[in-house]
This record gives sequence, C-alpha cells and structure tokens, in this order.
Amino acid sequence: MKAIMVGVDGSPNSEVAVRYAIEIAAAADAGVVGMASIAEDFDGEAELEEHAIEEIEGIEHLPTAATNWFRNALGKCREVCATADIDFVAQMLAGDPGHVITEEAQACDMVVIGARGRRAQHGDLLGTTARRIIRDCIKPVLVTREEYREVKRVLVGYDGSPASGHAVEWAADIGCVAGWEIGIITGAVPASELAQGAQYAARLVSTRGLEAETMIARGDAPSVVFDHVREWNADLVAIGGARKGTLTGFFLGEAWPDIVEQAKVPVMRWR
Repeated sequence: MKAIMVGVDGSPNSEVAVRYAIEIAAAADAGVVGMASIAEDFDGEAELEEHAIEEIEGIEHLPTAATNWFRNALGKCREVCATADIDFVAQMLAGDPGHVITEEAQACDMVVIGARGRRAQHGDLLGTTARRIIRDCIKPVLVTREEYREVKRVLVGYDGSPASGHAVEWAADIGCVAGWEIGIITGAVPASELAQGAQYAARLVSTRGLEAETMIARGDAPSVVFDHVREWNADLVAIGGARKGTLTGFFLGEAWPDIVEQAKVPVMRWR
C-alpha cells in the first residue's frame, strides 16, 4: 500500500477521516493524498467579493471564497500529516465530490471518507457523497464516523467471498504492524463449511504473527455485526461488499450497505 486518498472538505467529519488516514498510512508506510472536490454550487463560507472568481479544472467562474475554503482545509491536512511524518499530496478539482473521488481513487490503494461531509443533509446517517463512493468505488473504502478513536480492535465479517478474504488479509497485514487485535465473525452453524472457512481465515492471520478470535453466530448480518461490535468493543469493522444481486453466504445481497450506514464505528468495505 503506497497511497491513501482522503476526502477533504473542511468539515469536522473530514478532519476525523484525515486522522484515520494518517493512522493507517503510518502502519502501511504509505503517503496520504488529500482530495478536495469543489461542487459548482459551493460558494464558501466567507463573504464573497464582487467579481472574485477563479478558474479551476473545468469551472470558469468559481467564487474565490470556495477555493480559499478548500485550500485552507488542505493546508490543515498537510500540517497534520507533517506532524505525523507522513508524505502528503494535495489535489483540488472541480465537480461532484462523489464522482471525482470515485474516479481519482483508481490511482490510489484505498479511500477514507467521512460519513457525513459539509453538504450532507440533517438526519442523513450516510451523506450522499459517502453513499456514492461506497457504492461505486472499485478500491477499498473506509467510512469514518463523527469521532476519532485509535484503532486497537478490528472485527472482520467473513462470508467466504473473495472480498471478505481481502478484508481479512488487509486487517492481518496492517494489524501485525499496528498491534491490532483481530476478531473474525461469521453467520453459520459450527460444523458448516463457512465456519471452517472462518477458522482457515484465522489461521491466515496467525501467519502474520497475530492470533484472531473466531466468532460463529446465527442471525441476519447487520444484527450479528452490531451485536459483536458492542460486545467485543471493536474500533473498526472490515467487510466485503458484494455488488447488487450477488449472494455471498453471510452477507446476502445488499446487507452490507446497512452495516456501513448504521454502524457506530468506522467500516472498511472491500470489493
């Protein structure tokens, strides 16, 4: 892992996302790319000077207050990365953030995005931008929450799919450097092939020098995950995210979006 993209819009949730991006970058020996995407209707939060406009990547008349807002946000991100001794690259483009970040993320290894950014509506658990990125982005996406908490315990949802296998590998690779405790949760009966697969996943984690706790439970995927997040005191959840119409054992069809949207802790989604 060499580059982690984080969405930057100057909101408190964006600042939390930056902190998680830095934490993972430090463990993965990666750099951080701060992506500020300015929608055409964003006018900044400062009083605009008459005729104060600027041209940037396809928008001819973008208020200077808007570009200044995002430059300041990227500047703060650069300062935090410098304090943590993490390489930082700033990018500022014009366009819908959900589309821009999804497209630009193809050049990075993963994306970190706040659940609700500056453009989210009141009461929206997962903002429009985060929802679009988590649905469309082909790279792993970490959706963070309103508060930062150092990651110590990672709960991985395993359903036998390649995506959930990637989630296990990611948690093991980063966890062996960061010192994470890893739990593997699956919905199955004890003697089933899926339960055996979860045990195999735990053995994979052990090859990285970590011991994973395996948990077998029955019930619908969101309820099982939420219960174990609470009981096991997980700081982060990692799951596979199958495309619509795909059956993947534990996480059937579109169960994973409910987990991403309703979880109280950050969720990492793998394709």
